[in-house]
Amino acid sequence: MRPSKLTLVALALAIEIVCARAGPGPGGPSTRSLVNSADLIIAGKVQRVEQTGTGSIELHGRDYARMDFQVEMSVDETIKGQPTPFRFTFSYSSPAMDYMGNVAEGGLAPNTYRIVFLKRTTTGYAFVSPYFPSLPATPNSCGPNWQIELGGETYHKVMQRVLNLLCTTSSLEEKRAAIRTLNWNEDSSVAPFLKASLDLPEIKSDPILKTSLLGDLLFWKDLSVLPFVEDDLFRPSQPTEGYLKSNLLSAISNLDAQISVPLLSRALKLPEADARVGAARFLEYTKSETALDSLLSALDDPDRSVQFAVMQSLGNLTEQHYWRPHTDTAESDPFWTACIVHWREFGAQRNGNMPRSR
Repeated sequence: MRPSKLTLVALALAIEIVCARAGPGPGGPSTRSLVNSADLIIAGKVQRVEQTGTGSIELHGRDYARMDFQVEMSVDETIKGQPTPFRFTFSYSSPAMDYMGNVAEGGLAPNTYRIVFLKRTTTGYAFVSPYFPSLPATPNSCGPNWQIELGGETYHKVMQRVLNLLCTTSSLEEKRAAIRTLNWNEDSSVAPFLKASLDLPEIKSDPILKTSLLGDLLFWKDLSVLPFVEDDLFRPSQPTEGYLKSNLLSAISNLDAQISVPLLSRALKLPEADARVGAARFLEYTKSETALDSLLSALDDPDRSVQFAVMQSLGNLTEQHYWRPHTDTAESDPFWTACIVHWREFGAQRNGNMPRSR
């Protein structure tokens, strides 16, 4: 859940949660909303998923092909609601519609350990959200030497089981899936858990996990991780892919402009074009006039997509929206050259090298 949190690419990558084909966008699910809306929350292993029928369903005046399934789970814990038997069976249909009227195909996969969010219906249960019917989890705790416990309320019980994937024996993809559940706007209370996880060997050795945790902590304004972020961005001995740097730059843009603008300006000279694109776009998010000079200095970047991002940010920051090119595709926007000329003149006027046009 960060505007994505491992949000793996800050500008344009979609986030995928296991067994859901659609989602509300970068930033992860709202675990708090899932918890609050559920009548029953269970944690356990999905033993069996069997298709039991087909048909059609009308949602919002449109007919969809429907598939019906029956699930059998071995339930370790009923986190919310009336306790269920150890062997718990329920049915669901796909696609389904959420409370906002959005239609998605979500379900469960056998031989996975999940936290499932269900609401009561007249015939049994249905997923609270077809986008996020469940979250990844583990039955294991982090062990007696792990000092961070999130708390006893239902929301924190859910987050504890999800994030325990980071400190227990689990696959790399399971750990990444746990991070993808985080929502920058809602989950800051798990920051101590993430900070402790940075010392784990599996986190240190995986650039995606490490930069995701650093980005989360930085977005939540934990400046103690800033030196590690700068290392990942600028130290040649710690090569980090451009899209991961872009995620870190997105988190930096949330900091005070006195910190964010110098770092984002420095990032405009990174070797990776996608990182420079991110720096240019995120300078706009600082809402600071001090970002203008850095953007103007990058106007002649050799990569056209960077130039495009620079002019988009310049137009938005100065409210000169007319002078934003329409596309960064070569030779497809006759307005491109006029925009370049305008911003060069704007820069010259800003530096006092020529009189302002009347």
